[in-house]
Amino acid sequence: MEYIAHDLLKLTEEANLISYTPIPDWVEHSLAKAPFVVVRRAVHRDSLIPVGVRGERRNQRFGAFVSKQAVKQRIRPEDLVSIFQNEYFRNMPAIGALKEVAIILKDFAWGPTGSVGFEFASGAEVVTTTSDLDILIRLSSYLSVEQAQLIVNQLKECPVSVDVQVETETGAFSLVEYARGEKTLLLRTVYGPSLVKLNQLV
Repeated sequence: MEYIAHDLLKLTEEANLISYTPIPDWVEHSLAKAPFVVVRRAVHRDSLIPVGVRGERRNQRFGAFVSKQAVKQRIRPEDLVSIFQNEYFRNMPAIGALKEVAIILKDFAWGPTGSVGFEFASGAEVVTTTSDLDILIRLSSYLSVEQAQLIVNQLKECPVSVDVQVETETGAFSLVEYARGEKTLLLRTVYGPSLVKLNQLV
């Protein structure tokens, strides 16, 4: 199984984080409450999966690695859409905005990431009244700049700020940046950010 950026992984009870730097004390506490990590956009080393641990505070983020044997369950952002549609969730602006987003993105493979995605997958109440809504679109066909502009304009009507990352086979880019139609665009890859020509993306 291939693990890619923004996948949420539930870890086994025996799982150990592998880190080349000291692990902060809060990491163990966070994993005890919710044994979930998110796959980072980085090169996989020695068959290890690059992951990030999130703490209770916004500045508590820690990058490490886990083995494939440490993974109990893999949840993709797009898997969380059906969970939202079939279950009740807390009354938070960022969660409520998903209803509008679902209509706007009905023709795409998409799903929530960030705090909303983490809460849906883990059950940990991490979304606050000030949380933004982070969305991933998994692109499988051509997306024109005009289409992107239409989506961006529609998303501006949502009650919260919606940040959309578009995932392709080579990396991810911001939907807002793409909609500007400039000649070059920042592509986020496992090797780091890279400037690419617009016509090389889709």
